[in-house]
Amino acid sequence: MTPGPTASRSHLTAALAALLTAGAALAAGLAWCQRTEHRYVHELATDFSDAKLQGVALQKAAFAEDDLLLLYGSSELVKEIPNKASEFFYDYPTGFRVFAVGKPGTTALAVLQKLASIGPELRGRKVAISISPSSYFAESVDPGYYAGNFSDLQATEIAFSTALSHDLRRDAARRMLEYPKTIEDNWVLHFGLARLARDTALDRAFYAAILPLGKVLAWINRAQDHVEAALHIVDARIKEDAAQHPGVKKLNWDETFKRADAIAKAMRAKAKKSPAPALVKRPHGSRDKAFLQTLAHADEWSDCELLLRALRELGAKPLLLSMPVHGFDLEATGVSAEARHAFLARLTELTAQYRVPLVYYGQHEEDPNFFYDNLDHLGAKGWVYYNQTLDDFFHDRLPTP
Repeated sequence: MTPGPTASRSHLTAALAALLTAGAALAAGLAWCQRTEHRYVHELATDFSDAKLQGVALQKAAFAEDDLLLLYGSSELVKEIPNKASEFFYDYPTGFRVFAVGKPGTTALAVLQKLASIGPELRGRKVAISISPSSYFAESVDPGYYAGNFSDLQATEIAFSTALSHDLRRDAARRMLEYPKTIEDNWVLHFGLARLARDTALDRAFYAAILPLGKVLAWINRAQDHVEAALHIVDARIKEDAAQHPGVKKLNWDETFKRADAIAKAMRAKAKKSPAPALVKRPHGSRDKAFLQTLAHADEWSDCELLLRALRELGAKPLLLSMPVHGFDLEATGVSAEARHAFLARLTELTAQYRVPLVYYGQHEEDPNFFYDNLDHLGAKGWVYYNQTLDDFFHDRLPTP
């Protein structure tokens, strides 16, 4: 006996009611997740969890707060060094807190994906980016480091972003496809990137056809990201920020620098008890040709330009801070000052092209107290210089390029 029209309508009504109930529950759950993110995001300034670094929700929540300044970088952000920005500004000494985003091996291509995934919410927002010179001293980005910083969510956002120009998505796709292992398990992402990269008329048609599916996948990823961000806050027992925000005031930077210099000297004295491996010394300038050739062909330059293009298209207000090169070490290993200057000259030219302010601490190239080690890790003194620049940037005291 077949069901009559009335029974069919009853089943349809019940199914529709179930869908509406499920949709309402999902919407309510996501709304709770977003409220949780915004309520606790200030307390995540010093957090370096995957929920923060590999996701988008918490970074977007941070950009929405007027008293947070986002700082993107690499291993220097997580190294346990006195005065690092996320801790130096934690108690709002001048009215804001630094929200640090980065981990070892973070290069411009990874920062591009993180910031591009923020989308239109980046418009008009300040963002600081720390540059590690050694990233430009190798021709290609290490696949292991890239994979360690890769986020399927962030990559999907940039691949199917309509907030970015087609040309920028195409150029980014070509770079991302050079690391195929990171996308081999996501056929939608791989197909979209491949179509963008080839960029023939047929590829554009295929990309237009898959774009709606990419948008749906990005939405699902974002919903999951909100849940994971909220669960991280709950699981980590993060408490709501109870700090009293003082009014804007000026720090005594002279005293701060004196204390930092004393700390740096003490740390260097302690480090001498377990010295680093000796450098292989070479004659003055003997490695200039090889150094300049590698520097000229480093992928990091094109990746940095992609990042600057994205920041311009999204209307962000960026600042680049570059650590100085290690003058003593490079000189000892056969790289002259003239060759070393090529790094700054090209970086200055690139940032000027996109009218992005750059602060380079060149006067400290031979200051051992500026660094923690002979890698790209700021010491207690170096961080104070960074902090002073970040304070000026936040309070609009830096000159416009």
